[in-house]
Amino acid sequence: MASLFESYEDEIRSYFQQFEQITGGFQHLPMDQKRVELDKLENLLQSMQSTLESLNLESNRTGKSTQSYFNQLYQYKAFYQKLKDKYQNEKNYADLLPSDRTFSSTATQTQRDRVVKANKTLENGIQMIKMANDQVREDRKTAESTLENLAIQKERLISFDKKFDSIDSYLDKAKRTIGQMSRRAIANKLIMAAIILVLLVSIIVIVWLKFAHNGSPHSSSEAPTTTTTTTTTTTESATSTGGSTSPTPSPAATTTGGSTNPTPST
Repeated sequence: MASLFESYEDEIRSYFQQFEQITGGFQHLPMDQKRVELDKLENLLQSMQSTLESLNLESNRTGKSTQSYFNQLYQYKAFYQKLKDKYQNEKNYADLLPSDRTFSSTATQTQRDRVVKANKTLENGIQMIKMANDQVREDRKTAESTLENLAIQKERLISFDKKFDSIDSYLDKAKRTIGQMSRRAIANKLIMAAIILVLLVSIIVIVWLKFAHNGSPHSSSEAPTTTTTTTTTTTESATSTGGSTSPTPSPAATTTGGSTNPTPST
C-alpha cells in the first residue's frame, strides 16, 4: 500500500502532465478557446499549490525533499503568466484592429462593443500603472528609511572616531606626564645623593678638624714639665753641697725664654 506522501507525489505529477499537455497546443488554439484553456491552467496551478502544501507537510514527517516540485511549480507559474500576457496583447490588438470580415449591418453596435472593450483594457492598464506607482512609492519609502538608517550609522561612526581621537590625545598626555614624573624622580634622586655626599664630606672635615685641634695642646704642655724637672734637680744638688737650705726661685724667674739658670749658693 502506497504511503500518503507517494499518493501526493502521484497527484502532483498528474497535474504537471496535464499542464504540459494544455500548454503544448496552446498557440494553435483560437482566441476564444485560449481563454478557456487559460482558466484551466489557472485552476491546475491552484490545485498544484494546495497539493504541494500537503506534500510539504508529509515531507516534514518523512524527511523527504520537495524542493524540485516547488521549483517546477514556480516555472509553470512564470510560463502561465507569459501565455496570459501574450493572449491579452493579441486580444487587445484584435479588438483595436478588426479584420474586414467583421463589418456587417450591425457594424455600429460592434464598434461600440469594441470601444467599450478598449476602454476596459485602458482602464486595466491604468490600474496596473497605479499599482506600479504604488509599488514605486513603497520602494522609495523603503529606500529613504534605509538612507536615514545609514545616515544615523554614519553619525555614530563619526562620534566613535572622535571619541577614539580624544582617547589618543589623553593617552599622549598621560605618556608626557609619566615622562615628566620619571625625570623629576631622577632629579630628586640626584639631589638627595648630592645632599648626602655633602653631609658626608662635612662630617669627615669636622672629625678631621677635631682630631687636629686635640693634637696641638699635648705638644705644648711637654715643655714646662721638662723645665720643672730640671729646676728640681738643680735645687737638690745645691742643698746637698752647702748643707743649708736656700729659697728656691720660682719657675718664672728661673725660666726665661725657654732656658734654665742655676741657683747661686749662699
